[in-house]
Amino acid sequence: MSGGVIAALVGLGFGVMLVRRRSLATLLVSVQALVLGVGALTLAGEGSGLAVAGVILLVRALALPAILAISTRRTREPALVAPPRSALVRLLVATFVGLVAALAVPSLGLADRAAESGALALLCLGIAIVAMRRPAILQVLGIIVAENGVYLLAVSVPGGIPAVVELGVVFDLVLVVTVAAAFSEKIHEALGSGDTDLLRGLRD
Repeated sequence: MSGGVIAALVGLGFGVMLVRRRSLATLLVSVQALVLGVGALTLAGEGSGLAVAGVILLVRALALPAILAISTRRTREPALVAPPRSALVRLLVATFVGLVAALAVPSLGLADRAAESGALALLCLGIAIVAMRRPAILQVLGIIVAENGVYLLAVSVPGGIPAVVELGVVFDLVLVVTVAAAFSEKIHEALGSGDTDLLRGLRD
């Protein structure tokens, strides 16, 4: 996959870390998945598995954000949830995490070192998003960003991975996102907000 596509994927991951609106973050993740799907299709000549992966990624790019967009509309916040850390701090943390992932982790054995670094950066960015963002929907989006990193690594393997494995992974992810979105709605229903920090104040 080209360096420009990989840079775009990582840049969109940074965007999810920085933006405050859940709807905008959902859009960024959707675009990220679309870029990944199109990138896989451009490599389809190298193996039929990549063509299947590209189609699956494109469908996933529409299905998962649609689930989260519906959940976001059902759980409108009275005001934007204030992040616990400033955008600058989040940017610095995300940059540090991405650099460590790209430079410190040894080669995984693929011919495309840029894809390896990009995949690891996305995986670490996704984990950082889950750890640093308070709205439940944004934490779910962090999981998807991390999973996009796994998919970037998968489509970089010559010939791709078996279609049955890809379908199984997507099914599991859709199930997880659906349950997480429902859980987010329950949090909003009980607390009036999707801010997961409010859960810390709950007592038996």
